[in-house]
Amino acid sequence: MYILALISTPIGQGGVAYYLHRKAGIPFLEALSSILLIALMEIYQLFLFSTLGLLFYHPDKPLPIMTVLRVVYIIGWLFLFSFIGLFALARRNASVRHWIMSSRAGAIADTFLKARPLDYAIVLGIKAPSFLASIATHYFALSLYGISIPFVKLMLFLPLVFLAAALPISVAHLGTSQAAWLLFFSGNASEAKILAYSLAAHFTFMFCNGVIGLFFLPRASRELTALEATTS
Repeated sequence: MYILALISTPIGQGGVAYYLHRKAGIPFLEALSSILLIALMEIYQLFLFSTLGLLFYHPDKPLPIMTVLRVVYIIGWLFLFSFIGLFALARRNASVRHWIMSSRAGAIADTFLKARPLDYAIVLGIKAPSFLASIATHYFALSLYGISIPFVKLMLFLPLVFLAAALPISVAHLGTSQAAWLLFFSGNASEAKILAYSLAAHFTFMFCNGVIGLFFLPRASRELTALEATTS
């Protein structure tokens, strides 16, 4: 499961929900609902930084993709506000709440029904500093490869690289991430340099995640084993 979590984000998120279910006695679907809310806000923290980059990045030659992104982000933010508004309405209106809970998604809607707009903002505020730190890290690490990319351009396109890496169509996020790096940043350096950096950054990220996970894995295994022994 640990190895699968490294190469597949959805499996990792399911594993966290299972861990919470076993350790804290939280119903699995309720735990999964909370994980899905966090995952949603992880996506929107990327949208947030990319939107800021879109507002402040003004290249000498406008990029056609920026027009597309403006439309996509307007739709994306309207969807989030409508989504939050729907569940806010459900908390006040019994018929709307019944409609949601009786639907196929009702089993995993619990956290979304309980979460208020401030809760979404808190999750976003907790997640955002780590991503801002990752942008800064990439900005300085790129110079080690002789690649110069404006910080605001990184803020605009790096979230899209991360989104491409998260697509469940590749193993260990390889391929889609490199394609995105080449698509957005090939104008700042040769394709060989961009590809070399993207691979080095990717494997460094995977290695650090693996080491951190291995550090906590024995404790998690002991706790789950103890729970199995208690329930058997």
